[in-house]
Amino acid sequence: MQAYILSLSGAVLLSAVLSAVLPDGRLAPLIRGMAKLITLILLISPVISLLRGTAFSAELPSFSEDAAFLSACTQRAEREEELALEEWLQAEYGIAAESEVDLWEDGSYSAKSVSVRISDFGIYAGEAHIDISLQIEAALENKFGCEAEILS
Repeated sequence: MQAYILSLSGAVLLSAVLSAVLPDGRLAPLIRGMAKLITLILLISPVISLLRGTAFSAELPSFSEDAAFLSACTQRAEREEELALEEWLQAEYGIAAESEVDLWEDGSYSAKSVSVRISDFGIYAGEAHIDISLQIEAALENKFGCEAEILS
């Protein structure tokens, strides 16, 4: 495609230069006509090749994944999810916890697993630990779409 555009622009440029440089003699109309004919042939050459079945095609570049970049992005996303999860647990349930979020490194950043270690249950005491742990586990499974593990 690039070669076609370059040859077409070269022919148009050559035609313009010839038209400007040629004197008004007997050969000038013939040379101008030949330059216009060459430009016309270049313009319709894709149509001719299309009718023959040998249409030109543009080669598409191939792309590959950068595993190191995806890994770095995944680690950063995991850290951000962990901090957001710890803040959410503190704000929603009033508990202090450390979280670990494991994400897939395929660019989707969807969660593989979520683990929460509760260090302080705050106002919840005794049997309420079990209830609040089950509530948090259900909320995390709903939020992340994977199995969640709650440790005390």
